[in-house]
Amino acid sequence: MYLSEDYFVFELHQRGEERLLKELERRRVIAERLAERAAERAAEAAELQVTDVSRPPFIVRWRRRLGRLAGPTFGAHGGGPTPIAS
Repeated sequence: MYLSEDYFVFELHQRGEERLLKELERRRVIAERLAERAAERAAEAAELQVTDVSRPPFIVRWRRRLGRLAGPTFGAHGGGPTPIAS
């Protein structure tokens, strides 16, 4: 059976649209899965921060440690060690 050029072009166009819709649907599903994983990771991170109250973050521990050393080694000149006169 002979197919006209118009029918052939129509079929190509139709298959192209179907392929495009499948690709878009696949990308949408992938994006949803990535968003779900990101939300799960954020929830896990929030849980870790809430339950780990006994051990404060590094910067808090560091500042507390510096606060203990603030007596004789830090002067009133704006922080840092007191310069040693030679």
